[in-house]
Amino acid sequence: MERILIKFNLAKKGIDESRYDLLFVGKYRDRKSVTNRNMLNKKMIGVIDQAIEFDNFDSEIGSLLPINTHNFKKIKKVIILGMGNKNEINITALCRIATTASGHLKKYKKCRTLFLLDIMSETDYLRSFMESVNLGLYEFKKYKGDPVEERRLSVDIYNSKISIKDFRDLIHNSFTVSSAINFARDLVNEPPMFLTPTKLSEYALKISRVSNLNCRIFDGKEIEKMGMGGLNAVSKGSEEPAKFIHIRYKPRNSKKNIAIVGKGITYDTGGLSLKPSDSMRTMKMDMAGAACVLAVMSAISVIKPNIEVNCLVPTTENMPGGKAYKPDDVVNAYNGKSIEIINTDAEGRVCLADALSYAVKLKADEIIDLATLTGACIVGLGPYTAGLITNNQHLGDRILDSANKSAEKIWQLPLDDELKNEIKSDVADIKNAGSRWGGAISAALFLENFVGDTPWAHLDIAGPAFIEKGGTWYPKGGTGFGVRTIINYITNS
Repeated sequence: MERILIKFNLAKKGIDESRYDLLFVGKYRDRKSVTNRNMLNKKMIGVIDQAIEFDNFDSEIGSLLPINTHNFKKIKKVIILGMGNKNEINITALCRIATTASGHLKKYKKCRTLFLLDIMSETDYLRSFMESVNLGLYEFKKYKGDPVEERRLSVDIYNSKISIKDFRDLIHNSFTVSSAINFARDLVNEPPMFLTPTKLSEYALKISRVSNLNCRIFDGKEIEKMGMGGLNAVSKGSEEPAKFIHIRYKPRNSKKNIAIVGKGITYDTGGLSLKPSDSMRTMKMDMAGAACVLAVMSAISVIKPNIEVNCLVPTTENMPGGKAYKPDDVVNAYNGKSIEIINTDAEGRVCLADALSYAVKLKADEIIDLATLTGACIVGLGPYTAGLITNNQHLGDRILDSANKSAEKIWQLPLDDELKNEIKSDVADIKNAGSRWGGAISAALFLENFVGDTPWAHLDIAGPAFIEKGGTWYPKGGTGFGVRTIINYITNS
């Protein structure tokens, strides 16, 4: 196990070579030399320029070139960060650069670092940079038997314009967001034998106590009595009882009521429509939507938006037990609509039907759901991009804008009425699965039946919620995808 303690400091003056172990400077592809060149002495500039030329450093976004600097007094190493072309720099590029730098910092038990990057003068960039440095240090080692090891990292960031007070506020905000994202990652990475619906509910209660929020957990009997036939049916095959979580944040004089809904299938075998063993592995991540919305609520008391936020999580396991629901069954959702079950492995939408209907009953002005819903979305968009489908373009545009400002990739798919035939049923109001063609869209068309006229956006996060192999900018396992976008959206609503 590791404990990583990181402290951010504001550097307003030039380089004090006696203070730093590492110096990070940026290099644009379309610029001859590094950023903040005027703050470096001639000897430094000469060695850096020579190394860039010798290594033929291409300055691709997120690339990294370490230079040993034995002649620079006590600065042990200079790291050149590739920043692409000057006009390519945006929040997403910056977050990738910061994550790359953070990955290098993992090597050190104790280190004092200075970042000299010209884009740090912008507040949004500075906050996002600190968030990404925190996120880049994340690793899930809870169940490893390694001895506890402490790392102490001190990170100075040069910015001559910002006040110390504003810098401290940015540190606080960045830690709030990055801690929420890492909390979501932890939930997704937990083994399913430990993260059951009951345990997820306990986390929800803990969040509510810490943040002074209202929380109600409905158990299996209450779920059945309320008429949540979808969640109740899916839970029948498991010995673990289903839960329905409702957390409410309601400030005085709130101007709007937003419901955020997260799919909470803590393990998905496919039910009687059993998945192949290779497809079943990693299905602990099928509650990533729930992890996202709970993480947002863990930060809500710090963000303090002037809107009401209702967090709704239907949570259960999808198992093939003796009482499991079956293909050809018909169940009734919370809003009374009947659902013919075609495939028990399309269980997430059946549970969400109840939660979305419940959000309508709460008179939410907007509903946003996040779910690891379809493999079809991964086929269409790849593993790093979520799909957005909405019945309200104004809402969709604002979510896309929040995603762009949060370094999360979301692409809009059409809510294509011509695919409605895919989910028409001969024996019920609707069926829970259609053909393989346009599967992400037909799944959203199914969900649309449970939101009425309420502006609604569906985020299919099946790809980016869990990256099995990891990558330069993503940790292995749970990524916490969606937390940044939703926090940004709520903050600016």
